[in-house]
Amino acid sequence: MDKIKEYETAFEMYLDIPKDAVGAEIGVCKGWNAIQLFHITKPTKLYLCDVWRERHPNACLIEAPHLWEDDHRVLVGKLFEREIASNTVELHREYGGNFLYGLENDSLDWVYIDACHDYKSVKVELENALYKVKKGGLIMGHDYVTNCQVWKAGVIRAVNEFIQAGKIKMIGISLEKFPSYMCEVL
Repeated sequence: MDKIKEYETAFEMYLDIPKDAVGAEIGVCKGWNAIQLFHITKPTKLYLCDVWRERHPNACLIEAPHLWEDDHRVLVGKLFEREIASNTVELHREYGGNFLYGLENDSLDWVYIDACHDYKSVKVELENALYKVKKGGLIMGHDYVTNCQVWKAGVIRAVNEFIQAGKIKMIGISLEKFPSYMCEVL
């Protein structure tokens, strides 16, 4: 059995994402993680998807809602203005599961999921990502941790069920308070 690689941070994990590939981030918020993904992975195409609205229904986080709740699409658009103009980056304002469903099968080399963290949402995003990410590609995400008051074990439960079903294999995890995970599509 292969060992799961430990990374100090998610940004260190990103160094192992294939360069010059096609990727997507689901749950972009203000774009901080998208900037890191873009500059570290140097994708040929990066899809950025978020609902970008005032108040998320059943908000997944309780603390400091001003950090994630608002229409940050304009901000993200300004951050990636040149890349959007050159068609390297595309912004999509919709739920992650819907966005992934609409993509062509086997069109992504990797996806990073960090939208709503409840079990049902993560499960739908993972199910759709399985068809869109090529075999051997990467499905990654954030907050691979329990949060009893808010999303409970939503992320961990959904990811682990896909691992147990033999659909993905855990290959890396970051050692942060809110860890990121990296899985290979089987």
